Amino acid sequence: MTEPKLKLNDVYESAKEQNKRQLCRFMHDMKRAGLKQRVYHDKASWSGPAVVCEDVATVISQTKVPCLSAKKGERFVVYPKQGL
Repeated sequence: MTEPKLKLNDVYESAKEQNKRQLCRFMHDMKRAGLKQRVYHDKASWSGPAVVCEDVATVISQTKVPCLSAKKGERFVVYPKQGL
């Protein structure tokens, strides 16, 4: 049985409850910048907010939160180092 998919609001509430300020900050920064976010799960059991983009630098320039990126096809997924 698979777990239900998380929604961005659930991720934000969970991050707040766990006092994960970098996740909250990343989500706030991306929303302020007008960048569409999604919930991302990587192979190493990381999960949390992410932005799918063509230019990693554009996303990283919108926040001071340390981020990672992964190439997915022709695009990149940018997400904060701190996960849920």
